Amino acid sequence: MPNLILVPQDYSTIQAAINNALDYDTIRVAPGTYTENITVNKTIQLLGAQAGIDARTRAGTQESIITGTGSTLVRVSADNVVVDGFTIQGNTAGNGVHAGNVSGYWIFNNIIQNNTLGVFLEPNSGTTTSQLRQNLVRDNVSPTGNGIFLRALNVFIDSNRITGHRENASINITEGATNVIISNNDIIDDTSIALEGSTNIKIANNRLIDTQGTAIFIGGDTNITEIEGNIISGSTGNGISVNNIFSAVQNQNIRAKDNSIEGNQLAGLNVAAASYNNTAPNRPLDATNNWWGSPSGPNVNGGGPGTGQAITDPDMVTLFSPFLAATPFVPVPPVTPVQRLSSSAANVYVATDREMAVAAANLGTGTLAVEVPQFPIWASLTKFVNDNNPVFGAIPDPTTVWSSSMAPGQVFGFAASSSSFTITSEGQVLIYLTAFADNAMEAQIDLVDATTNTLISSPPLGTLLLNGSMDPTPVVLEPPFNWQNIRCYSISTAPIPAGQYKVIVSFTVVNYDQYMSYPYPAGLSFVADIYSVSV
Repeated sequence: MPNLILVPQDYSTIQAAINNALDYDTIRVAPGTYTENITVNKTIQLLGAQAGIDARTRAGTQESIITGTGSTLVRVSADNVVVDGFTIQGNTAGNGVHAGNVSGYWIFNNIIQNNTLGVFLEPNSGTTTSQLRQNLVRDNVSPTGNGIFLRALNVFIDSNRITGHRENASINITEGATNVIISNNDIIDDTSIALEGSTNIKIANNRLIDTQGTAIFIGGDTNITEIEGNIISGSTGNGISVNNIFSAVQNQNIRAKDNSIEGNQLAGLNVAAASYNNTAPNRPLDATNNWWGSPSGPNVNGGGPGTGQAITDPDMVTLFSPFLAATPFVPVPPVTPVQRLSSSAANVYVATDREMAVAAANLGTGTLAVEVPQFPIWASLTKFVNDNNPVFGAIPDPTTVWSSSMAPGQVFGFAASSSSFTITSEGQVLIYLTAFADNAMEAQIDLVDATTNTLISSPPLGTLLLNGSMDPTPVVLEPPFNWQNIRCYSISTAPIPAGQYKVIVSFTVVNYDQYMSYPYPAGLSFVADIYSVSV
């Protein structure tokens, strides 16, 4: 039966835990900094405090940090190892992660940063696919580094964010690398995916944005390279460059289709003279069915047929027609978390009616509600313990509030205002409201011009949301009673101009008269998550 080993409870260092583990054991490492160079030489799961939490978006707190100097911080030297949920950083003398002559390893959910080289994958003879997924690989540049350097077989590099590597390459594939898939990665403001001496490489559905140089650089002796469904834009060099600068052997069998290639400073595709072998049975360089930034297509060697991105190909080994007349990607407006408004005695105002409570919350002056104890049969609004949203996750859970007096038959208005936030360009605001009340409530969400404190709500905002009888006499006598419900609501504003805004959520809440032996506590709790959307 596999064992669970805890660090530092069972062993003070990670390496000591590995040394005393057996194959298929699991080692869990608590948050903290571990200054050591470790070798994982057994088939184990090595789990940091953030195991299972996507490293691309998490807040970076409560991390299990491995740091130090030397050739490698985390060396994988056994098959089928799992390394999940660490920050691996600060090795100015070598690699963050190294795997050599092993296969089937999983490198998941790690922040790998500020090393000489991020991840180094050596040749291997195994047939089990190894995976790098949901890692944040950044700033591995001391003195000249790669994000990921591989010359291995059977590797799946998926859903990572790679940024901050300016001297060499984001992903450097070389020296016999075979059967590698690079998919769904964000490679932003970085250097290229570089290939040389490789076979059967697929580059699919990645975003290569603002590359410092060429986005995809094919440097010689490559065979079967497939480039499909990528967004390649804003490079300071070429979108795709084919040459044999690293090897005298020509490239062959390149297929690039269904990509969006636009806004690159030099050419969308540059094929150097004598760099591509299209002699049968090799195929021509197939660059059909791409978007080149214009419905008229690419401009090939300065002669059209279109006005889009240039194709430079002196040997004319490229097939480019048919081409797409529109981008194959529908732009998704960026949704940005702005603020979480969570009920507490510090931000909820109470008044005799909802409108008066709104006025108090808007101006930040009036009578604040008081926290009331959680009644045993009330629902509790709580976030997940591993909430990884840095904007929302740091806000405390909502508390239950009421007026300073509590009696059956009471009806009060409550309101709370977010802090002001900035919309930098025309956009929309999304609000997600979750609320609980004993007994019944009406609710409303309003948008406010924060510079003038003027309500600017118009439908769909400013609409009264109804739930439950507002009659204080007990008209609901059978389960489910009104106080057993949690209410959920979401809404978006119409497009609004740039400016300073606030969101006010407000409620009318009724405390029913006592019915039979039922007690009559009263309370309100809520959480409102606010997002901005660029349009």
